[in-house]
Amino acid sequence: MLIDTTITIAYKCTSCGSFEFFNVSIFKLLYNEYSLACRCKKSCITMKREGGNSFLIRIPCIGCDNEHTYLFTKKSILFGEPVVFNCPETGIQTCFIGRDEAVFNKVDDLEKEFDELMDTYGYESYFRNTRVMIDTLNRIHDIALCGNIICECGEADIDLVLLSDCILLRCGRCGGSKRIPAEKNSDLKDILAESQILIKRDAFRYGQGLLSGQSGNKLGK
Repeated sequence: MLIDTTITIAYKCTSCGSFEFFNVSIFKLLYNEYSLACRCKKSCITMKREGGNSFLIRIPCIGCDNEHTYLFTKKSILFGEPVVFNCPETGIQTCFIGRDEAVFNKVDDLEKEFDELMDTYGYESYFRNTRVMIDTLNRIHDIALCGNIICECGEADIDLVLLSDCILLRCGRCGGSKRIPAEKNSDLKDILAESQILIKRDAFRYGQGLLSGQSGNKLGK
């Protein structure tokens, strides 16, 4: 019986942000250390054998700008679903390894989710960099779910405005705002590294006493 030992690796480049695909023979991995570079030549992953049937992969991470090392077995990538590697800090999916069709299906599923978001917001041609914008929006959403977006005035009710090159967070109480750039891969790296967003209060409105009365009512209860 002929057994295909070729696997496919899909890796999200830390520089250009696109997925790069590689075909690698398991047998070659048994005897060589592999370095696989993105077509932009600005990032690469490395793989080598570790023990009998296990392999180490080192992946520079677009999520937190660090390098992560993962261990996987030959059996896990030749049978069943592709192995998915996530950034431990941000949760972003950075790499898939497995059978060719299964790996491409995983990446296609991600692209479909992306397209559905585009249909929902209707901003296909509006954003400077649509992929960075959506990934940034998803990260801000995750931070908000943890209750970690708040204004200096103490308000947690924050409005979100999508602009062509950034996301504007605005306090509904004092009018304070914070601009989150969402145009370049470096912008995405910055927000993925954040676990909390603090909005500076509007000093002018605060100084007029628009907040002091509200604070006094709360303290007086």
